[in-house]
Amino acid sequence: MEERPKRYSIISKYKDNFMLKLLLCIVLCSLIIIFFLIVNKILDVRISREYTIVDDIRFMNSIEKVTTEKDEIKLEGYAFILEKNSYDNMISVFLRNVVTENEIWFDMEQVDRVDVSSHFDSEHDYINSGFIASIDKRALSSEEIYEIIINIDYSDTNDKSKKAIRKTVSSNQYLLGGELYSYNPIEFDMPNMNIESELIKEVFTNGKLCFYQKEEGMYVYQYEGRLYWIATDDFKFDENDKTYIIYHLYTSQVNKLPEHRIQHKFDNLDFNFEKYEYMDENTAPYRVAIRNIPDEYVITYIYTGVYNMEIKKIYWKNRFHLE
Repeated sequence: MEERPKRYSIISKYKDNFMLKLLLCIVLCSLIIIFFLIVNKILDVRISREYTIVDDIRFMNSIEKVTTEKDEIKLEGYAFILEKNSYDNMISVFLRNVVTENEIWFDMEQVDRVDVSSHFDSEHDYINSGFIASIDKRALSSEEIYEIIINIDYSDTNDKSKKAIRKTVSSNQYLLGGELYSYNPIEFDMPNMNIESELIKEVFTNGKLCFYQKEEGMYVYQYEGRLYWIATDDFKFDENDKTYIIYHLYTSQVNKLPEHRIQHKFDNLDFNFEKYEYMDENTAPYRVAIRNIPDEYVITYIYTGVYNMEIKKIYWKNRFHLE
């Protein structure tokens, strides 16, 4: 029966003591402020991680190196947008689990890449394009596949509000067990290595996969200054041996194109597959056409596909960056 008076005694002290009231008010206000700061921080993080992936071939990017140091995984590479100075670019990188779509965002450090700006050699400055992205390796599962996605935040010089614009693309590169892949291991059909051709085995092993169109039956690889169009049994050849391959090369150095191509702003090296088919070795079950990659100008991206000359129709097309 003594607890009741004691409780009333404590309440009465608060009622009668101004300092206790003030202290209580400060504590409650502090808790409210802390709560709102936490909520705002969560909202800010969510807003900062909003994105829409676009297909923009002018968004140049590459993950050049993956390293594991102690408990940390690092990705090193570059990213910039063609014909836009990179001065104010803010680069961010995250992984998206290809099955669950859960995201893992990296800590970022941007670095100057004079070599990148020099290589693409144009009136625009791409020096602020390098990055080192790092994350605790315990955040990743060695058995899960992650797609590497890159953002660039920049300001539009024509927009008076100076509001930041975000552009997001898939790097078309993937992480699995700390290894970097140029294809999604779930969707990719590994080439048949049980073939006679030593050259094509070398291309499959050490070349860079530019793209793979399973439905069309076509791999395209880059290897030692050449591109290899490698057709599977699913590829539909022209019955008259006139399979027309589109091979358009775009550059940041338009003035270095052949004179008759400058007005078009890209080089056109379209070719007949059968004419450039590799016949020195047995490449079965594949058929392979090989073309040199020009070195007279810097290549920003390539556009390829299959075109029917008789009915003037593109059967399929794809674009890709070189290594």
